[in-house]
Amino acid sequence: MKKTLLLFAIFIIFSITSITCPIINLWDRVFILRLQEELKNIPLWVPLLPDCILYSIMVALPLVVGSFWFFKKREYKSILFLCSIPLVTFLLNCIIKPLIHRPRPPYEMQLGIHPESFSYVSSHSLVTFCLWGIIIYFINKYCKNRVLRYAGIVFAIIWILFVGISRIWLGVHNPTDVIGAYLLGLALLSVYTKLFEKGGLNE
Repeated sequence: MKKTLLLFAIFIIFSITSITCPIINLWDRVFILRLQEELKNIPLWVPLLPDCILYSIMVALPLVVGSFWFFKKREYKSILFLCSIPLVTFLLNCIIKPLIHRPRPPYEMQLGIHPESFSYVSSHSLVTFCLWGIIIYFINKYCKNRVLRYAGIVFAIIWILFVGISRIWLGVHNPTDVIGAYLLGLALLSVYTKLFEKGGLNE
């Protein structure tokens, strides 16, 4: 419980600091421009992947595979638990964005897409972090094959990082929007794993 409260406290402090500090806001802009400059030779379709069908696939894939796994083990509560994660994180993001009311980076910095919603936190990053984070937890808990376990964990981490970087690369999110999403994701994962263990869902 203390660890979870500490993670939420860190998220709140980081959020307040990121939004109110002009120096951090300036750093956000500089970071976006520097990243775009460094990656300018890479086709734009690469960072746009999480905005096309691939993002839906990468949300549906762990839900389908995880649900099938738990269905075979007759852990039906675990299926509901897993499927609730993207819904809960999305709804939470819908509350946080209008509450904090942080605008997106300037229009001229955005590449390819121009979202209308607010910026903090990155919903793509939050949903991806929580869903694939819990997949890492399940892989580490259930997968006995060391090679498959490491391969699954590495793949999940790469996907989480790629989604976050792509949001900054496209200029639709500040770096602190993504970092904030990861910090909130850590706090939520702490809640999820505790509920999973204490709720007897793993039995």
